[in-house]
Amino acid sequence: MTNFAVIGNGAVGSVIAHELKSAGKNVRLFGRQEQQIILSLPQQVKLNVTSLVVNQEKFDYIFVAVKATRIAEIKSALNKMCHDHTVIIVCQNGIGQLSQFDMASSFQAAVYISGEKNGLRVKHFRDKKLVLPDHPLMRQLKQALSDTALVIEISSSQLTIIWYKMLVNLGINTVTALSKNTAQILELSQVRDLVQTLLEEGILIANTHGESFTHEVVDEIMAIYDGYPPEMGTSMYYDMLEGRQLEYDFIQGEFYRLARLYHLTTPVLDTCCTLLSAYQYKKH
Repeated sequence: MTNFAVIGNGAVGSVIAHELKSAGKNVRLFGRQEQQIILSLPQQVKLNVTSLVVNQEKFDYIFVAVKATRIAEIKSALNKMCHDHTVIIVCQNGIGQLSQFDMASSFQAAVYISGEKNGLRVKHFRDKKLVLPDHPLMRQLKQALSDTALVIEISSSQLTIIWYKMLVNLGINTVTALSKNTAQILELSQVRDLVQTLLEEGILIANTHGESFTHEVVDEIMAIYDGYPPEMGTSMYYDMLEGRQLEYDFIQGEFYRLARLYHLTTPVLDTCCTLLSAYQYKKH
């Protein structure tokens, strides 16, 4: 029997683990400590979470759904979970972290699963989709998950899809984190204008780096935001409220580094990055 592991019991990890379990897969959900969480889909289901540090099993497929800021924290345990043919699917925001998963064949997914975690409760808002790169191992995974409610897409343009998701995160994550407010913040015209300009600068950066997004992408992404429930927060919003390290380096920071590399003028991005990096600044 194929063994599945999901590391991270937030919205993404909990939804993946639940759908695998519902399809009869042999799956274990891992977190910092052993506990039971409640996932609302909207029906409520209970999920058992196993402490990652006590695990002694090895797995065929491992979905890594912790934040990119926690890679170093889980790396020792992740090494012990891999055998010679383990496949890791990295389900994280951002780009550039795949090289850190050198203990097995690793692939980054473009993740479309939105929700929020509050204590021991996780609420799923929308979507259960993973877009994976076109590779024989990913086609095998798609076949293995064909009887689940997860939507698995294989795309030869997956890197472009990841950049598109980066743009989605660039706008909404930035303003929800800096304002410490939920998606309702986009009801303010001034904020909408700021986000649209931020997206335009992000598209300029991505296109200079080799993508070919059109201006219509701004309208598409704004329409995505308008589909969010007003009370929905982003991962960066919740991290800001809890005083946790932000995924800044893997999202806004990547855009900022490329803008500097290509000598691009991006005043809104620069201001937002200054504020986000100031939040993370700790004097040693």
